[in-house]
Amino acid sequence: MAYFSETGYGEDGRWISGAIGTTRTGGGMFSWQNPEEGAVVVDKVYLDITTAATSSVCTFDIGYTATSASTSSDTIIDGGDPSTTARVYNHLKDAGTNGVYAARVAKGKWVTASEITGDVTGIVGKYYLHYRKVRP
Repeated sequence: MAYFSETGYGEDGRWISGAIGTTRTGGGMFSWQNPEEGAVVVDKVYLDITTAATSSVCTFDIGYTATSASTSSDTIIDGGDPSTTARVYNHLKDAGTNGVYAARVAKGKWVTASEITGDVTGIVGKYYLHYRKVRP
């Protein structure tokens, strides 16, 4: 795996993906824990929503948290709205007020996606998260 400072050398980071959940608690849409021996930089986050939530009004947040896998955070995407239509959400176009381009995630800490308002029940899709190791 290439380190963040070695862009263009060897493997270009690592992609993680999985199904979006509908649990109505912190981290209920997805929760990813950094498995590496050190910090990573999460530089891409996408939600590919193929079926919108059944609620007419709901929002979600995605972000870094050092607290737990069930803690909400809005440091990557703040206030995404999956209730209107199926589409791809990403960290660049849909960052919202608090979202940032990239997030440093310490060893063993989390990136979570959480329902914030309304109800994400009925949502179907996948998340994609890309990260690069940080040189110690």
